[in-house]
Amino acid sequence: MKNFLLLIAIGCGILMPYGHEYTYLIRYLLMIMLFFLFLEIKVEKEIIQKIHFAILAVIIITSNLFYILLNPINTALAQTVFITAIAPTAIAAPVIISLKKGEVEFVTFSLLLNNVVVAFLIPFLLPHIISSTHNISVSEVLMPVIITIFVPLVLAQATKYFLPRVWSSMIGWKDFSYYILVLNIYLAVSDASNYIRTELPSNIEIVFIIGAASAFLCFFFFFIGGIIGGSKFKEEAKQSLGQKNNAFTIWISLTFMSPISSLGPIFYVLFQNLYISFELYMIKRKELIL
Repeated sequence: MKNFLLLIAIGCGILMPYGHEYTYLIRYLLMIMLFFLFLEIKVEKEIIQKIHFAILAVIIITSNLFYILLNPINTALAQTVFITAIAPTAIAAPVIISLKKGEVEFVTFSLLLNNVVVAFLIPFLLPHIISSTHNISVSEVLMPVIITIFVPLVLAQATKYFLPRVWSSMIGWKDFSYYILVLNIYLAVSDASNYIRTELPSNIEIVFIIGAASAFLCFFFFFIGGIIGGSKFKEEAKQSLGQKNNAFTIWISLTFMSPISSLGPIFYVLFQNLYISFELYMIKRKELIL
């Protein structure tokens, strides 16, 4: 049912793009999602593996490499692929790996590591990536990103240690963050749909190219994750690398880039959920056979 909600949000954004006037809410909705995520964050030294840092390196290296390769061909596509590829681990990744009977702690640390490091790197990388189309400084990106990521982190940890009763009750609301993601997807698709209708009538083929690029990136990251994880952490690495925090990169692209660049993360949401749904279906099917 949840996957259908995402499809409905995408369809409503395309057919009824009235949400384009409220895209400023995406940042605050993202902060609420992160708050619920950070309520349960717990890091123990024993769970840290070299694979975690290999996953982070792949995110950083491949996003920049794809940009360098594509920029001479099409700048808009290169920027979109960059912001899609550099997305860190998704907030829902630990939930999915638990359904796959994997190590939740492994994915949880990957989630924290990748989100924090990428949040620090984005303000320094983005001005160079969009220099040909936008004039923006490091400081213009750095403070909004730090506030968006670290205010929820500090508030969540403060709630955990100083208001334990409130914290324990809020833990039960964590599924609420999924519905916030659905709303964010609607707002982002509305903005992209409105942009395509009003600003991009003569270059509609770029939308299909971005969709194809997002599909490639989705399967590429899940595949590479499986290789990095080896036999011991195959599923965990696949989830950590392939399932991305697209809400974060959608906010970045709409705030500092352009609506067209947000199409990459939006398409990625669709493809990653189709891929994950297929994997979960195959697991359930195997369990029924056994």
